[in-house]
Formats: sequence, structure tokens, C-alpha cells
Amino acid sequence: MVPEFQKLDDSYSLILEYDAQTTMVDDVYGELHGPYLQRDILYEKVIERDGDILTIESSVTGTNVLTDEVMFHVDNIYKVNAYTLTHVDKEGKRFKFLPGVEKKNYDFFHSAVFYDDPMTFKKTDVVNGLETYVFEVVTNGADTSRAFPQFAPHVILTDTTSRLWIEPTTGNLVKFEKEWDNYLVENGKRVNTIQIGGKHTTEFTELILTQHARAEIENLKTINFWIPALLSIIILGVGTIWILLTFLYTIKKESLKKEQMAIIGNIAANIAHDLKNPLTVIKGNIDVLKHTNNSEIKKNIELIQKSTDKISYQINSIMNFVRNKPLQKEKIPLKTVLEASIENSQIPDDIHLEKDIPDITVTVDVNQIETAFSNIITNSIQAINEGTIAISAKENSKHIEIIFSDSGPGIPKSNIKKIFEPLYTTKKTVQV
Repeated sequence: MVPEFQKLDDSYSLILEYDAQTTMVDDVYGELHGPYLQRDILYEKVIERDGDILTIESSVTGTNVLTDEVMFHVDNIYKVNAYTLTHVDKEGKRFKFLPGVEKKNYDFFHSAVFYDDPMTFKKTDVVNGLETYVFEVVTNGADTSRAFPQFAPHVILTDTTSRLWIEPTTGNLVKFEKEWDNYLVENGKRVNTIQIGGKHTTEFTELILTQHARAEIENLKTINFWIPALLSIIILGVGTIWILLTFLYTIKKESLKKEQMAIIGNIAANIAHDLKNPLTVIKGNIDVLKHTNNSEIKKNIELIQKSTDKISYQINSIMNFVRNKPLQKEKIPLKTVLEASIENSQIPDDIHLEKDIPDITVTVDVNQIETAFSNIITNSIQAINEGTIAISAKENSKHIEIIFSDSGPGIPKSNIKKIFEPLYTTKKTVQV
């Protein structure tokens, strides 16, 4: 059963985002220009299955952040054994790590590196609180001509150094960086430098990958210990079967939640990627426009600044959702927190607000609790459109109870269990 849980299945997909800086020639014999800010995306997905063999489509694309010009693009097709995670057509070479990575060298053909030089263990390191093993791949004189079709039929070779941070329990990649030197070769001699640069996974990508690794560590603990232990109990008596069924149901439910969180993370990574490019352009325009005295342009500056603030807020919100951010607790009157939340909620004139808040001091993270209260009030406003919202509080020896109620129909019993699930909503339209 354990290999079945750990195998690579048909739903496998991966998106990795890198920030890069590079200098490059316009002409194969020309001089280097730049540096350019570049965004690289590695994308992988399973496109076919034949028994235990998966066909995986992989692409790496580098794009100029400011112009959207494609600086390079490479496509690959890999045949991979779903259980051993090795390449079918490259004997002994790995596509991914299996759980239980050791401090030793490995033979790899990694899609982030796309060259099959040895992967050498270098050291241990910590990434977002996770212990990792750092591996290095050094390539000299590899043919990378297909990445630069604009220079065909010239031969372009590359020297690269890639470093991979691997979480050893799961074998998951959580961080990556690479430097390269691409150059024109004629008659066996280096004639001209084509491109020099480096890239690394973005902070947001590393957060997503480390969160996903943590979830998989918990799954592996369950798979490798509890399931075999419970199966052993079954041998001792048929009457214990209900224990296994109940526990497997719980495992499945928890695994589904973790998978949903990983999907949310991938969606969030895509959103962050889509927002960063226009944000860079907007900020660049603001810097230029600030030097003008034209009144119309100043109005445009204000609009652009507001757009920048909104995009930055969305990116920060996504980052805070993924990051394990520690609470910043402080003592504050409950009335003060609730008044700030009410002010932020912009209550319409046709909604009457009733408050019964005693003098209670609470110890809370003010920003987070204000956001929670504002969201509850906003949900009430959107649910009733007009009517009454009542807020009250009371304190006993063990806790403080804060009650929000409104004159609307309430939440159906069938939905109560779902209200704390990420992104769950019954709204038919998104209100901004």
C-alpha cells in the first residue's frame, strides 16, 4: 500500500517561478545589453500514461519583465517510471527524489537543470524553518542552441551552476538557483558571449513549496506508520475492522484538505505572477510621472498610485495566507477594536447597528482580529441589504464571548460545517 500512496500519479503538475537578471546580445556577434529583469517559469504536467510509465511535458520560458519579450524557451518530453521516479530512456538517472533523501551524490536529469551532470551533495541549510539538503550540478560546454532559435544555425554552448534545496523526508524541491554563461562556438573556439545571468525561486514560490513539503511530511508519517500498524491490528481480529475504516476515512479527509491547500497555493502563485508584471510597469511609470508639473498627469499619478496600492495589497494578502505569520499580541479595549472594525465596514444608512459592549480588555493581534470582525460585519451587510445588525459581548472566568447577529435568514445548517473551509462561499457574485 505504501508505494501506491507515494507513486507519481496522472494528476501530477508543477509550476515554479523564478526571478532572473540577465545580459544578452541582440545579434550573435554583437555586444551584451542589459541587465534585463527576467521572469522564468518552469511548467510540468502528465500528458499520457502507459501502465507504470508516465509521459511528462515540461517547458522553461524566460520573459523580459518590462517588455514581455521571450528571451528563451525550451520544451522537453520525459518518460518516467511512476514508482521509482527514474527516467525510462536514461538508465539510472532520476527525475525526482523519492522520500528519504541521503547526504550523498545522485545521478539526475532534473527538469529545472535540463542537463544530466552528477548532482553533488554540498551541505545542509534551513529554508522557512525546514531543514534541507543542498545539492549542486555543474555543467560545462552543454549544447543549448535550441533555446535560442533566433541564432540558428549557430552553435550555442553553456556553462551552468545549479543549486537545489531538497527537503529530505519527502524529497521535495523547496528552493532553486542557477547561474549561466551562454556563448557562441565556431570551429571549436569560443567566439562571443551570448548571454550571462542568474535566477532563483521567488520568495512566494519558496513559501508555497515549503508549506507543501510540511503537508507531505505529515502524510508520510501517516502512510509509513499508522496504516501498517492498523493493518496489523486487522490480522488480530475481524472485529477491529471498523477502527481501520474510521481512521482511513479521517486520513482521506485530511489528505483532501491538504491537497486543496496545495491547489490554493498554486492558484495563489499564478495570481502573484500575473500581478507582479503590471505592478512593475505601474511603479516605473509613477517614477517618471512624478517629475512633471502637468496637472492632468498628476491626476494620472494618483490613479496609478491607487492601482499600485491595490495590487500590492492583494499580493501581501496572498503571502500572509501562505506564510505562518506569528501573532503580534497586545492588550486593548474590546470597544476600540470593534469601533475600528465598524468604521472599516462602511455600514449603509438603511442598516441599523445596535451595540452592547462592556468595558473588557482583550489580548489579541489587533490587525488580524479587526480584519475578522470587519469580514463578519460585511457578510451581514451583504446578507440582509437592509435591517438590523447587533453586536454584543460578555465575559466569564474562562473566556470572552462576542456575538454578531443580524435580521437576515441566517446560515443553513447544511453549510455550517463548511464555513471555515478556504475560499468557501455561497455568494453568486464576487463583491469588491
